[in-house]
Amino acid sequence: FSFNMRRNKFNEPLSPRMRSVPYRGAFYQATFWTVLHLFCIMATITTIVIFFLHHKTVGIHYYKRPIIVFVILTILTMIISFYKRRQARCPLCLGTPLLNSGALVHKHSYALVPFNNGFTAILSIVFTQKFRCMYCGILFDLLKKRGLSNHSKNNLTTPPHANHDHTTSP
Repeated sequence: FSFNMRRNKFNEPLSPRMRSVPYRGAFYQATFWTVLHLFCIMATITTIVIFFLHHKTVGIHYYKRPIIVFVILTILTMIISFYKRRQARCPLCLGTPLLNSGALVHKHSYALVPFNNGFTAILSIVFTQKFRCMYCGILFDLLKKRGLSNHSKNNLTTPPHANHDHTTSP
């Protein structure tokens, strides 16, 4: 007996189960430093382009300090971003889903065309707060709260079999 459910290109149901992440702070830090690194790259490129457009009228001494500062910031944020992305581990397979390691990726993982799987996961976290681990293929939702066990849901302090009243009626 099978259900006729609509499926995506990976033969999964269209609404797959999203899993929670127990330690989402590492993913947010890695995303923050990666986005900051991208802004530093854009600032460096913009400063260099403006220098080449106006270098004859102003001179190099006017642009030398901002170019050096932005290059240093870009290198610094690249190093911090690399280490933060290495610290963000998949809770299931303990891989690094935000940083490509050269290992074989799962058949359900995907990457946007000009980017690799790790950068695609960063973009997915920025825009949807969700990502798919490239090594185990599981979907994770950073906003989803962790599930509780049955005992903590019912606020039971004793096992269920100990709650029976064993008094007999005469």
